[in-house]
Amino acid sequence: MHTLTVIYRNLRQRWLSTGLTALSIGLGVALVTAITALRQQAQANFDNVAASYELVVGAKGSPLQLVLNTVFHLDVPVGNLPYSYYRKLKADDRVAYAIPLALGDNYRGFRLVGTEPEYFNLVRLKDGQPVAVAQGRPFAADYEAVIGSVVVRETGLGLGQTFVARHGVEDTAAAEEHEDAPFTVVGILRETGTPLDRVIFISLGSVDEIHQESRDKGGKSLLEQLEALPAEPSGSPPEDRPEDRNDHDHHHHHRKKPAAPPVGDTPGGDKPAVLPGQTTSAPAAPNQAAVGVPGQAIDEVTAIIVKLRSPGYLFLMHREINKGKDAQAALPGVEVQKLFTIVGTVDRALLLMSVLVVVVAAVSVLVAIYNSLAERRREVAVLRALGAHRRTVFGWLVWEAAMTAALGGVVGVLLGHALLAVAGSSLKFLSGLPLDPWRWTRLEVGPAWLTAYVPFEVAVIAGTLVLGAVMGLLPAALAYRTNVARHLSE
Repeated sequence: MHTLTVIYRNLRQRWLSTGLTALSIGLGVALVTAITALRQQAQANFDNVAASYELVVGAKGSPLQLVLNTVFHLDVPVGNLPYSYYRKLKADDRVAYAIPLALGDNYRGFRLVGTEPEYFNLVRLKDGQPVAVAQGRPFAADYEAVIGSVVVRETGLGLGQTFVARHGVEDTAAAEEHEDAPFTVVGILRETGTPLDRVIFISLGSVDEIHQESRDKGGKSLLEQLEALPAEPSGSPPEDRPEDRNDHDHHHHHRKKPAAPPVGDTPGGDKPAVLPGQTTSAPAAPNQAAVGVPGQAIDEVTAIIVKLRSPGYLFLMHREINKGKDAQAALPGVEVQKLFTIVGTVDRALLLMSVLVVVVAAVSVLVAIYNSLAERRREVAVLRALGAHRRTVFGWLVWEAAMTAALGGVVGVLLGHALLAVAGSSLKFLSGLPLDPWRWTRLEVGPAWLTAYVPFEVAVIAGTLVLGAVMGLLPAALAYRTNVARHLSE
């Protein structure tokens, strides 16, 4: 009788025990597969997005938080920079372009990002293509918006439709709605497979003006209003005082409001530090409105995306900005590597736990075959009497254990990728990054020839097969030593 036929019949005869054992192994393998595939795809996506940005400049604080907020539109802003700092940076001879970003509002959880129209032509993604508007046009005035493809799918917004933003970068029921300042959708971005698909772009003037209106409606705290009253000249209403407008905080990331110092003066009265290579002959007005976009004068920005004329300037500019007191510069690629170094510790712990689950489940293969061996000793004796060699019987039991474990490996790989398929849409909604649940996962451990040609899933199934074979050695050895005469006479 053929070996595979015997193994198949034995497994089918004990289908419940075989199925439960394979499922227990499969659950552990599913965790290993899902964790590994998710980490690899997430890291590849983060690396691809980070590669589109050379340098990000923002307020002093955590560089990782700055990158997450500016590049991936996650986390909260670090703080704000004076608009005059952006003008100085843009005037530096080493800078090819500098694009400001201003954050602080959302629509149904999708962030509104104030910027300039040149963003759509200058910023290029990993594929070398610009962040282009696929339908409609870029915004050309305040209260016009360009939305990403995920925003379109999740909200149903389309060209010409209007929406009202809420205060804050996160959508909460208690957040103030800017109901007197509706935005009109004038453009839809091409689908990029990046966090930009979840962003609503508006003009910098819109960001400033919408919160100027909030201040005019009484956004100041009662204490601030009371403190302002004694110094109020007779006949002049409190709300018309310029210092009242400047002191408004609104607890908002857009405006921390002390006013930005003019270019050429610092708060202390000294001349500002000029970046080497910067042109200073024609300083810009400190609160000049965003170029090409009508609207309010701009006081602050949240971050600045910088592209340099030569890669040789990158680390020099990074060091110079970080030495200063006003801002910090972050390298997105470096910060992403730091992020996954931190995440890697948790990832390894989860993988270790998953491997332990697989090993414990594999032990159940040994237990199942060992327990069934007492009932099968007569069967083994009959096979031996019919001419089956001891080594043949030994091999049957080893292969039976191996096939049970391998079946669990196959089930686990399928379950792991199915889990990614179920979670994929939610992950894309939260991060804007695509997830291919059925893509082969790269093997990371082993010689180069192995990692180059053998997917992780194949290695996992092969590993469970070997582990099952090892677990089958003990019951196979007991069957090998079966006393044929004694068991036939029983």
